[in-house]
Amino acid sequence: MKQLVLVIAVAALASCGASKKAAKTPSVDTTQPPPVATVENEGPSVVLSKLNKIDFKTFSGKVDVDFDDGKGNGKSVSAKLVIKKDEAIWMSAGLLGFEGVRALITKDSVKILNKLQKEYIASSLSYIQEKIGLPVDFTTLQDLFMGNAIFVNQDNASLTKEGNGYVITTQDANFKNLLSVLLPGYLPAASKLSDVDASKNRSAELAYNNYKQVAGRNFSTSRDIRVNYKSNITIKLNFQSYDFDGEVAVPFSVPSGYKTKQ
Repeated sequence: MKQLVLVIAVAALASCGASKKAAKTPSVDTTQPPPVATVENEGPSVVLSKLNKIDFKTFSGKVDVDFDDGKGNGKSVSAKLVIKKDEAIWMSAGLLGFEGVRALITKDSVKILNKLQKEYIASSLSYIQEKIGLPVDFTTLQDLFMGNAIFVNQDNASLTKEGNGYVITTQDANFKNLLSVLLPGYLPAASKLSDVDASKNRSAELAYNNYKQVAGRNFSTSRDIRVNYKSNITIKLNFQSYDFDGEVAVPFSVPSGYKTKQ
């Protein structure tokens, strides 16, 4: 079951068809001061409209994942991910080249094969919400995998200039979000989430690092995700390959003899 939590929590994952290696793509250098941008007249709505957001038809990639559930259970795996935008998220994870878990997520369902224990799990998206401690729907989960900013609301947003970029404060029904944005590419750099319901004592931090130019897109190939809710979950993602808009498949079938769990 630990591998299952890994696959769902991390957000990373698959290589189908041709993919581009991170080492062969030029990076967006965020360690040096960027060129000065003309920002005098930019308000929060303008900045948010320019915020780097990955758009795509399909995605496939491979990622190294380090996961710790805050209870002494740490794992490192190689994982695969295939996404058909707004339709399906397919994931596979394993160790030493052997697939242990396969998952298929749609807008209203989660299906998981635990090949190690020969179990099949069918559930709703509430299953993922419980495992990672964040109230994600399909679109939010898709954005999380793509490295897009999540839980951002343009209404009543405020903005301050800080260093080589901005800090934007927004709030939606779930979280107050302090989002750091790097110029000149309007790249999400870090997001600090605090639950609007203080009684839940829930917070999260997301860091977006090592941007690469991939097919005209600025893609964060290294991510750190920390969720503090009931336990302290830590996830580190390092993408090793990534490809956009290619032909992909999301194979999923339940072998005979598997035990079904709800």
